[in-house]
Amino acid sequence: MSLLRIFVEKALPLFDILDKEILRHISVRRLLQGDEFIICDGRGKSYKYRIAKKKQGCITVERLENINSFQPQRRLIYAQSLVRPRKLELIVSLGTQLGVEKFVFFVSKRSSIREIEIVEKRIDRLRNLAIASASISMDKLPEILTAPDLSLLLEEFPGYKTLMLYENAEQRLNLKWLETNKVEDILLIIGPEGGFDGEEVQVVRENNGDIFSLGERVLTSEMAGLVVLSLIQFGV
Repeated sequence: MSLLRIFVEKALPLFDILDKEILRHISVRRLLQGDEFIICDGRGKSYKYRIAKKKQGCITVERLENINSFQPQRRLIYAQSLVRPRKLELIVSLGTQLGVEKFVFFVSKRSSIREIEIVEKRIDRLRNLAIASASISMDKLPEILTAPDLSLLLEEFPGYKTLMLYENAEQRLNLKWLETNKVEDILLIIGPEGGFDGEEVQVVRENNGDIFSLGERVLTSEMAGLVVLSLIQFGV
């Protein structure tokens, strides 16, 4: 069984864990005094700890050693036009496991949901889902951000290569393109169920972005994004 992985704000050499959710995870794993697990600070640093003392409502842990963190080959931002809340949760949960470093939710012209507050009201829920997913295999927690529209989104990340998924694009995203164009920092832009407006596609082109489709098969917005993430992370 792999070691339990948890996230804390400050990973001190010796400290007490009082957080009820973390204590619940430790209890479920039936960890006892002397057992070991991994603590991550959420910023990419991980350490092996041992339970030094265990009592009701509190566990004292001591640091044993640093752990060489997994370093992803590329930085990846997932920008998603607003969709229904349950889909936002699915995107954050699965996208975190696929190595997304930032999620940016924005309003596009064909978004059926146009209130960016729908993300802000659920930010704690989305962050908790990211923590739960990151605890499986990641050492760093993704950021969850918002943008009012596509143009401001592009201005925010000028150093990233923009890839837009658009159902009417002539070029198809595939492994050959990814292998030929070894892009390290990617801004992946996924539209709503109704797709992008032609003006939005032109804005991406004018900013030197590449426009792709996934072929003839029709996929939901969140599924299409996860397919692209899988191609990027595991295909090359």
